[in-house]
Amino acid sequence: MGPMLSLASAALLAGTPVGPCYLPSDQTAGWKRVELPAEAPALSAPGGIEQFRAGERALFTEADPPNTYLGATKRRPGRMAYTFRLPKGASRMEVEFLESLNGAKVDATAFIGARAYPLLSERRQHGGHLALEWNVEGVDSLVVEVHHHLRERPVVRHWWVSRGVWPSQEAAVPSGFHAPRALYFRHPGGRRLELCEMPRQRMQLSRWPEGAPVDVTLTRARGEGN
Repeated sequence: MGPMLSLASAALLAGTPVGPCYLPSDQTAGWKRVELPAEAPALSAPGGIEQFRAGERALFTEADPPNTYLGATKRRPGRMAYTFRLPKGASRMEVEFLESLNGAKVDATAFIGARAYPLLSERRQHGGHLALEWNVEGVDSLVVEVHHHLRERPVVRHWWVSRGVWPSQEAAVPSGFHAPRALYFRHPGGRRLELCEMPRQRMQLSRWPEGAPVDVTLTRARGEGN
């Protein structure tokens, strides 16, 4: 799968600061809001932190969303097909099986209506976790077929669906998260975070923010010109 090969290199680039870094004044757990400095319009928290910038797109990932997994069917001896219905804007999906697939061949096909877009073709899968990503718009369903000959029949345990959203435009997001020219991030607590200019950092959410963010100020990090 071509897009998957590019993910590793993109992830490396995403985690590399290309501009100034700053220390937020509040390092406690919870949602924070910081005004974007003129010299750092793409200010970002480290990878793995839930965050988004006002007026920009973010990747929203839901764990086990209901009405997504439609079940498994036996298409032919030694093969099981697992069908998923996807929400509008979906661009990535991860599937976790109860046990390792132990080298079974896997096919994966995305559908826009009746049009099929192959993502994997007889790719051997040695673990129990499958990640799929596509760059065509309008995908509304996905079928994963496992060739489990002489192996235990696979069982789907969990699934995650990712889609592009505009958080500052979502009705589910409180008004305190709608201010312009701001970075919003959820500090996990227990560690010191630095915010850096990283235009390639992926903005990501796993749930909608709640309550109101705490406004923080920035201090230039050491080694950044102070």
